[in-house]
Amino acid sequence: MTNPQATWLRHAGSRALDLLFPPNCVACGEDFATTADTLTDRTGICLSCRERLPPIRWPVCQRCAARVPDIPGCTADCAHCREDKLWFDRALALGEYEGFLQELLLRMKRDRSERLARALGELLFDQLGDAVQELKPDLIAPHPMHVLRRLTRGTNPPAVVAEVLGRRTGVPTAPWLLRRRRNTPLQLGLSRPGRFRNVRGEVTVRASYSLEAAHVLLVDDILTTGASCSEAARVLKRSGAAQVSVIVIGRTTIG
Repeated sequence: MTNPQATWLRHAGSRALDLLFPPNCVACGEDFATTADTLTDRTGICLSCRERLPPIRWPVCQRCAARVPDIPGCTADCAHCREDKLWFDRALALGEYEGFLQELLLRMKRDRSERLARALGELLFDQLGDAVQELKPDLIAPHPMHVLRRLTRGTNPPAVVAEVLGRRTGVPTAPWLLRRRRNTPLQLGLSRPGRFRNVRGEVTVRASYSLEAAHVLLVDDILTTGASCSEAARVLKRSGAAQVSVIVIGRTTIG
């Protein structure tokens, strides 16, 4: 049973800390004028900055979340999915990887405090939580980062976002489900075919996990060609997963 006095003291202490150290927006750094907005309290992103992060409101490919032409009365074909065999079944994205969202994602990759990753994870759930629940995943797992890159950066944003989504949805998370064999070169600057070659065979599923007929929700920060997520989905399905859905914060406008 909750102790009313302890609860009052906890809230009083929190308010006192806010007076001494006013909470600030994790995106722009400005102090919050008020903490009455529960969404702001949860994400740590002020209303002004959230207005600069509008959700996707245009037609997208259900497979890879790429923007497709808006043709009334029909579903446009996706050129990306025609060209490549993607192993995942569905992709969801918070927004397009450009402008303010791009700026935040680049900062997130270097933010060792992980405040920004948690904030964007909360915003991702606020915008796409219903869609995630409709997918009914059995397990949430982050796209893996090689241990050397993790030590160099001091953070692994997809793992942080996966933890937030797991906590908010109640779906079990498996932060160590996938493993990178090598510290492969970054995908940046590689051609589309080169991206698929670069990650081929570099992701494995740890033997201690059983994925029989499971629906895995794979979490990553940015989706471009889909090569990295597709390779992860391939090994997940080879290990018994029935479905693999992908959720990302940013989707590039071109792949």
